[in-house]
Amino acid sequence: MEITLARLGLKIFYLRTRERSLSQQAVADAMGVRQATLSNIEQGVSLPSAPLLVELCRFYDVTPTFLLDEDRGVVPLATERWKLRDALVTVGMWVESGRDNLVELSDGKVLVPLKTGESFYDDEAMRTREEVSGRGSGTEMKKLMQGRVDDERLLMRALMGELRRHPRRRRKGD
Repeated sequence: MEITLARLGLKIFYLRTRERSLSQQAVADAMGVRQATLSNIEQGVSLPSAPLLVELCRFYDVTPTFLLDEDRGVVPLATERWKLRDALVTVGMWVESGRDNLVELSDGKVLVPLKTGESFYDDEAMRTREEVSGRGSGTEMKKLMQGRVDDERLLMRALMGELRRHPRRRRKGD
């Protein structure tokens, strides 16, 4: 359970400091909770109640799955946004599929059936995919994916370092 608490706290800390650039007190005031409650969640001391979890999701525009799944990264994907939580594939997402899977409609639109194993891309990944396809190299896509994993690790280390420097965690004389 400690890992979940730590990862959840790290995600909330990231959302507050990197995406929203807010103080704990500003978030506490906006949500109607005590600043200490948010501090305890960020520090991995406690879990939010179910109603507070929902409010955190709404406030930071992320899904509960994103916050609670310790295998997900610290930076939410486009599909992990609260406002798009009911969408099968969100606006701006792409599906990679063979040309033979397309069904042309009379109004000029095309349907693409979603199948298990199909790849989904957000706008940034799609642009990169188009560039890579133009060069015909699968290694470029692997480099991109490894780069994202490396960036996630660096971000997590930086966030954990910042959390360790939190006044409640400092020893006297530090």
